[in-house]
Amino acid sequence: MAKKGQAVQLQIEVANDEEWDKLLQKDGLIIVDVYSEWCGPCLGMQANLKKIKLEVGGDMLLLAVAKSDGITSLQRFRNKSEPTWMFVSKGKMINLMFGADAPKLTRLILDELKKEQSEQAGQPTDRMPLEITEMAEEEKVRFEVAESKEKESQAKEDTKKAKELLERRTKECANIVTNLPNYGAALIFPSAKDKYKEILGEILDEAGLDIYQTEKVQFNEDIINEMCYFTDISKEFTEESLEELYNDESLMLLFKESARTEIEDIDDTILNMIYGAIRKPPGTKESIAQKLITEEEQEQETQTEEKDKVKKESGNVGIWVPPDASVRATVLRMFFPKVSGDFTIPEPAPEPEHLTIIFPLNKKDEALQVMHQYPDEIMKHGLFTSENYEDTTLVARNFKQLDKLVPSERT
Repeated sequence: MAKKGQAVQLQIEVANDEEWDKLLQKDGLIIVDVYSEWCGPCLGMQANLKKIKLEVGGDMLLLAVAKSDGITSLQRFRNKSEPTWMFVSKGKMINLMFGADAPKLTRLILDELKKEQSEQAGQPTDRMPLEITEMAEEEKVRFEVAESKEKESQAKEDTKKAKELLERRTKECANIVTNLPNYGAALIFPSAKDKYKEILGEILDEAGLDIYQTEKVQFNEDIINEMCYFTDISKEFTEESLEELYNDESLMLLFKESARTEIEDIDDTILNMIYGAIRKPPGTKESIAQKLITEEEQEQETQTEEKDKVKKESGNVGIWVPPDASVRATVLRMFFPKVSGDFTIPEPAPEPEHLTIIFPLNKKDEALQVMHQYPDEIMKHGLFTSENYEDTTLVARNFKQLDKLVPSERT
């Protein structure tokens, strides 16, 4: 018992691993208010806790506040705003409670004090101690719920972004196709770079096309994925052809309708020029596509009928042509921006870095005053059921909407 005039320490403050380890070595039941520095401990419950200690707990009950930011064992509680109460005995966690429910916390403390007395008297209890770093059952449930919500939210966000991207690219392709109806493209594989001019030269005049521009391209998976946004990559390229594209530099050709001709359908014209009458890979026997296949591949192709069959089903080595107008427009956008740039749609500006700041409703007037002062700095605001972002629900998107709610819908 403290001497007369000497202050009694009702609450221990711990902020680092050393102080935390010392706290765990103490006897009795320890109630720890675990908090994050940005939020602070639960001040509203302290008077009630100190009353329980003085009237019921005595020396058997210890009260502590622990700043999780500097305590390794409590790192999972960092950046949380919800009051968290950890019950500790003999260096182990024997209970955990979330929230500022004073009656519930009081009941738990009284119940755990009885168990503490029983254990000190050598009597068994139903306690199931856990290591401080282990999750209690309620934590596990909360974690699973939060993870599920996070996945659901992320899925919705991904779906929204995918829809917006599809709409933007579809509109962009339509712009390019409409405004550049007489431009087409073809990809020359590394193995065909040395001979494509000679072979193409034989038929370009006949098709009414000129090579308007040539670009060197070093492909990677991301570029291929973007180029094939409107088509199935596996239908356009074999694994072997992709490996060739990734390992060496390729050429992308931009075709333009020659001044002396008029072409109705640029896609059909180029597909016919490259692949022949079938207008798709691997092309007819006398097509440019077949002529650009390397001699080594042609030898392998003719070794057996089965290999010839496989080659014709999957091979398009040597040259590749966009299969339709959308893919052609994508190629023009990606590799020939000087030609297509005026008809593309700029990427949306990235979302700026931002903070979420939470105020209790009784601070509404102060918050509104600042919001009115800096309207351009406020991205969004709303009113929610709780400050705990993991399980909160939107009540109203603004204060006007809140005022229109009936009393039963307000919280």
